[in-house]
Amino acid sequence: MTPLRSYQEEAIAALRGLMQAGHRRLILCSPTGSGKTEMAMWFVEAAARRGKRVAFLCDRLALVSQTAQRFRDNGIEHGVVQGHNTRYQGLPVQVCSVQTVERRGFPTEWDFIVVDEAHTLRQATLQFLRTWGGPTLGLTATPFAEGLADTYSGVVNARTTAQLLADGWLAPLKVYVAVPIDMTGAETKPGGEWRDKDVEKRGRTLVGDIVSEWQDKTRKHFGGPVKTLVFSATVAHGQQLCDAFGQAGHDFQLISYRDRDPAGRQARIEAFRQGRITGLVSCEALAKGFDVPDVLCGISARPYRKSFSAHVQQMGRLMRAAPGKDFGLWLDHTGNYLGFLNDMEDFFQHGVCSLKQAKPDKDRQRQARTPSSPVCPACGLVLRGKDGVCPACGAVRPQRGCDVAVAAGRMESVEGVQSKAAWKQDRHWVWQQLCRIATARRPDQPERARKFALAQFRALYNAWPTTHFHSDTRPADVRVERAVRYRLRKWYDQQRLRSNA
Repeated sequence: MTPLRSYQEEAIAALRGLMQAGHRRLILCSPTGSGKTEMAMWFVEAAARRGKRVAFLCDRLALVSQTAQRFRDNGIEHGVVQGHNTRYQGLPVQVCSVQTVERRGFPTEWDFIVVDEAHTLRQATLQFLRTWGGPTLGLTATPFAEGLADTYSGVVNARTTAQLLADGWLAPLKVYVAVPIDMTGAETKPGGEWRDKDVEKRGRTLVGDIVSEWQDKTRKHFGGPVKTLVFSATVAHGQQLCDAFGQAGHDFQLISYRDRDPAGRQARIEAFRQGRITGLVSCEALAKGFDVPDVLCGISARPYRKSFSAHVQQMGRLMRAAPGKDFGLWLDHTGNYLGFLNDMEDFFQHGVCSLKQAKPDKDRQRQARTPSSPVCPACGLVLRGKDGVCPACGAVRPQRGCDVAVAAGRMESVEGVQSKAAWKQDRHWVWQQLCRIATARRPDQPERARKFALAQFRALYNAWPTTHFHSDTRPADVRVERAVRYRLRKWYDQQRLRSNA
């Protein structure tokens, strides 16, 4: 077995503790590239050593092959349940296509089940898990599917994205954004997402810009073409993008759920993995479980109205660490990055501490682009943090509320996902915000307010503030309030889990 990282060992210990407390179905929430499969394999191997029968359920053909290869690399004997490729069914560990299992019927003799990409809620699988009642571990980077809390009783965060970035386990992103596709008047489908036909129709107008911007930005950052993933609006849109890249002299191949030749599809993925083709284009087929760490560029060409999960999953393909990879380049032609920015920063910093409180995609609405992320008038960098001047070119930062005109089709640089919240650097300022939060919570109890503020500061820095508590009735910064709410929710959920055990 591959040696576990320290945070993986901590996550396994937390999961075991909840299982011993009586929880039968748990979610392991961990970012793409953090090693969810490796953590799950620890449970698989431990169960197999005790003579238990284990099923690892995958919802895509590519994931079955990929997981089986990971098991082989780690010396775990296993069989496969997947259509005509079914083999070695007598072994205690089985890597299964969930579609094949649903079609043939769920074996009741399983002792332990791992559900990969657990946010993909398949009703037949959920119904079986609820009636079967055995121990189940769901794996996901985005636990935002409505109804997930109805099946799973608890969640463990291995590490947040921000922590993994800070520790070097994930690669940061450099992000460029274009004027988003205009979806005004587009039809929506059940669940609130835009209909594919409207997304495809409007997305086609950007094909030329997508190719030229990719050529320009990869030349600027890498000296030329690099391994690239493109997320298209539809299959037809994806083929159009492949043709456009081909006309520019670059080999991009389409990966689609319509593929009738699984072997040919796998051959294209392997050619990409080995660098024999430059890019893969897909309508969401590569947003789950696709594991090629040295991908350096990703292109978002499908706008989302509510699907925050899909947006995060796509960006996760670029954030896997690899030797020689300093960062991933994300080219957003859709408005998804800035539209979901607040939700994304909150999730990357804090993760999810409760499935019941996790906001489902259907309840989200991406925000319109606003001057809350001001653009440098000199170089186009979208400024963040408290810097008074642009970190890219030194221009004076525009005042909040300043309107900035943007030329159609032009991409602008965005300061990508941060490895650590910038506001945490100024401890004196944070202490002031905590005093304000504590005063608002306990306006008539100054001693309890003081103790609350001290506890929150200690939790953030493992140290005490250097100045005394003072009552302050001014509004606190929303980022500090969000961090405090997260810690309180996590504490309350831990108490609830202990009381229900």
